[in-house]
Amino acid sequence: MGNNTVIQKNGVTNYQTAQSQHQQALRRGILDDASSLLIREGPTALSMRRIAQLVGCSTTVLYTMFGNKQGLVDQLYLRGFEKLCQALQAVSCTGSSHDYIYALGRAYYQFALDNSTYYAIMFSNPIAEYVPSETSQQLGQESLKLLVQALQDCAPIDEDEAWNQARIIWATIHGHVTLELAGYFDYPYVVPQQTLERALKALISQLLPVKSE
Repeated sequence: MGNNTVIQKNGVTNYQTAQSQHQQALRRGILDDASSLLIREGPTALSMRRIAQLVGCSTTVLYTMFGNKQGLVDQLYLRGFEKLCQALQAVSCTGSSHDYIYALGRAYYQFALDNSTYYAIMFSNPIAEYVPSETSQQLGQESLKLLVQALQDCAPIDEDEAWNQARIIWATIHGHVTLELAGYFDYPYVVPQQTLERALKALISQLLPVKSE
């Protein structure tokens, strides 16, 4: 009897876990489709009814998951930063701190190219009436924490200065990526990634001179 009870509980637990994973995967799939729809057809296409038609579910499912359109757009914004954090956390922390900072910069750059629809939602304000809440913006800032820590590992600077330097580096990469996505580097003999590498090396060497042995 006791063993059967244990088996039953494990079965329920496994079912609940599987159900939760399915719901998370479904949510992510809906957000991916909605982000592509927004960039492809513009903000007027981003209605709960249109998204429901696109993903093949009822509007009731969407309202249950996201509350309303504002809630869905907020989740798009947060999903973008979640994906960015995952990309940065996947960077291996090997070699010198300087190398790690360069690697984080390259990961950010690659994330933007691979997720241009989310990147637009995060930074280009494609829905004029949407303003992320202060809480959502703070969660977005969390993506800089790895860079802040790496900067503190490089030099004896306090946390405030590390955040300032992180934002300078972030602004440099963001500016480059924004120009590249807009087509401003579509010229012969121009290799955008090499241009970014040069900019980062010049900037980081100025902010954080390599320590002498």
